[in-house]
Amino acid sequence: MRRLRAWFFRLRGLFNRDRRDGEFASEIETHLQLHIDDNLRAGMTPAEARRNALIKLGGVQQTKESYRDQKGLPMIETTLQDLRFGFRMLRRSPGFSLLAILCLTLGIGANAAVFSWIEGILFRPYPAVTHQERLVAVGGTARGEARGNPLSWPDFLDLQRSCTLCETLFVSKIMGTTLSLGDRAERTIGSIVSANYFDAIGVHPILGRGFEPGEDVGRNAHPVTVISYQLWQGRFKGDPQIVGKTQRLNGVVHTIVGVAPEGFLGTFVGWGMQFWVPASMEETFEAGGYKLEDRGARWIESYVRLKPGVSLEQAQQEISSEPIIRIRTEAVASNSGPCGKRPSITQVLCSPRSKSCSRWSLLCCSSRAPTSAICCWSGRSRDAMK
Repeated sequence: MRRLRAWFFRLRGLFNRDRRDGEFASEIETHLQLHIDDNLRAGMTPAEARRNALIKLGGVQQTKESYRDQKGLPMIETTLQDLRFGFRMLRRSPGFSLLAILCLTLGIGANAAVFSWIEGILFRPYPAVTHQERLVAVGGTARGEARGNPLSWPDFLDLQRSCTLCETLFVSKIMGTTLSLGDRAERTIGSIVSANYFDAIGVHPILGRGFEPGEDVGRNAHPVTVISYQLWQGRFKGDPQIVGKTQRLNGVVHTIVGVAPEGFLGTFVGWGMQFWVPASMEETFEAGGYKLEDRGARWIESYVRLKPGVSLEQAQQEISSEPIIRIRTEAVASNSGPCGKRPSITQVLCSPRSKSCSRWSLLCCSSRAPTSAICCWSGRSRDAMK
């Protein structure tokens, strides 16, 4: 309690320093005069009396400084003095001051923007998505291909069934479409996803629901959509009764079943999704007809969340194992789709930095190497939106 009171008096001393210094100076002069009078009565000359009194006091200025250190906060007082001196110098050169302030503003703003970009791209590229450090993107390469390509839907289902080190697998394919509301229409960006998309990334709609199991099966069988928070606020004015209403997407009426949380923009770095539809509606938004049963149609962008403690190398080793390859080979042999148009792919995971990857490649898109997914998918995504 005593220490707290001492700090309180020190803090109060910052605001009445002039009065405090004046009172202390008057007190010092009184003590000095008393010593001088004693010395004069002892027979000293006035000069000797004053000199002897100053020696006994230890110096007037030194005593004042010691008193200030004990009764104030020297660090704060020195800082305030430096600030006052700096402002005086700025007032003397207003032109230079404005130039310096402008340079500092631009420099700080640029650094803040760069660090925000780095934080968003390298460390947390997907707002609201949980456990991003375990997310990786899956790419497929046929023999003779130099880089990863998207997978086919049957390939995705094979991997989903056979990978035991993967906590979950999901699909997210960016695409552009026409959004119509009344007599208004505009181009917007959306995503074709698997039914487990929102559950897999740990994002829960603030209104309604995500997609139910089985809504990614069938040919144009489930015309439902989850819209973004931004679209809900902008086009629908935050209507709390939005769930159950319809929205025309690419000329097809879709029922709105949910609204994504604020800040969630999807799982494609650099683009903000405005809506999501299940993979069963692929034919409505993708050129080339129905592809869910066509192993040769490699169009999806697939992601994997590894189980806790599983490394990329361990997952690659499992996918490269003989039982998995045998399962994959049997699936290709029994596939009834037109897979003869392209070389079939077998399952092998490889490092995202590997340039000699054949078969399946696992491309890390989390904080370990997030730009790999951008390099692989951005070009095709832009083409799809034109």
